[in-house]
Amino acid sequence: MAKKQKYEWQVGSTPPPLEEHSAAKHAVFRSYLQRYIEILTSDPRHDGLALTLVDGFAGGGAYSYQGQIRPGSPMILLDEIASAQAVFAAKRTKPFHFRPEFIFIEQQQGTLEHLRDIIARSPHAPNLGTNIHLLNDAFEDALPTVIDSVQRHRGGHRALFFLDQYGYGDVSLQAIRTILDSLKNPEIILTFNVDFIIAFLSEDDSFLRAVMPAELGVDHIRAMLALRDNGGREARWLIQNFLYRHLQERTGAPYYTCFFIKSPKSHRSYWLVHISKHPRARDEMANRHWELTNHFIHHGRAGTQMLGFDPGKPIGQIPLDFLFDDDANARSKSALMAELPHRIFDARRVAAGGVTVGTLFTEICNTTPATITRVSDAIVGLRAEGEVQIYTADGKERPRTQNCAWGDVILPAVQRSMFSPFT
Repeated sequence: MAKKQKYEWQVGSTPPPLEEHSAAKHAVFRSYLQRYIEILTSDPRHDGLALTLVDGFAGGGAYSYQGQIRPGSPMILLDEIASAQAVFAAKRTKPFHFRPEFIFIEQQQGTLEHLRDIIARSPHAPNLGTNIHLLNDAFEDALPTVIDSVQRHRGGHRALFFLDQYGYGDVSLQAIRTILDSLKNPEIILTFNVDFIIAFLSEDDSFLRAVMPAELGVDHIRAMLALRDNGGREARWLIQNFLYRHLQERTGAPYYTCFFIKSPKSHRSYWLVHISKHPRARDEMANRHWELTNHFIHHGRAGTQMLGFDPGKPIGQIPLDFLFDDDANARSKSALMAELPHRIFDARRVAAGGVTVGTLFTEICNTTPATITRVSDAIVGLRAEGEVQIYTADGKERPRTQNCAWGDVILPAVQRSMFSPFT
């Protein structure tokens, strides 16, 4: 995806190189889209799906990578949808009406012409101008047209926005709110270069103007400068958490993930932010981070308080980097087993008949790197230690298993050990 003038495309010239962290983003886009379509088409009773895919910074459609030409994000979206349509045709006994619309936005005219040329020379060429729409515009200027198109596309306002901006100012937080407020079923995948903000943090007028789209005023900047004065890793970690909470509050996003894509060559990191209106969508994106462990990192805790920090404690309390690996998995289970009982044993919940697995996960999903599978694993671990009991939605005790269902009810065990840490 294009980032201002970072990449340049010209028809007939070799495409720009694909950097490692961009390859990681493309892997996420591809993996998430595959899973997204799989979930939405899993019910055999449904015979259609209307979906709009928006690439807000489309780029030229191709990159050079290790001596080969690799597809850019628009071609990845086109290829994955075509692949899904082929699967439907092969497996469905009755016709499945898939109605995808593609909106590719690119501000640079030459880059857009390169994308047009790439599509025109691909199997997707017949769809140019029908359900593939190219807009020569800035993303925010094109947004009203895009929203109107999604609303008119029969299918419940279902849209995926891929917004791979270069820094932090090409997609305003107001634009995010507009998407969430205007559409019933949007999801947004956004890059946000938090390290740029930290590296150039100042009260200069030029910087204050640059961060206006992120709704960072002089008071926010002064607060972050005060944190920076502490020095060392502690300061960077605190500023990251400050910005994380700022994005949560200002976007009003119901559900989100916000983890780092690590760039080993530049030693800079930026967030890949996923925003949605459903906890299961959040869970599926978190699964992508665990699957693509080599490219992602979380600077924070493993449990339900991943941004927790006590300024009164020494820097040694800052957790080890969370790498979505086997060690992170073990730390997640340990932390969840220590923290979930306080929610499960709440007297009001017990009196009301317990709490469901789905409710627990919905409450904590925005503040944990864990997925529903890992939360389920921790609950099963608590049962093995005699702390809780698990019942199915119809009131039967759940058989001894490694998994819980979304609607399972969790209650304190009738006879817990006198040595229980939660007594």
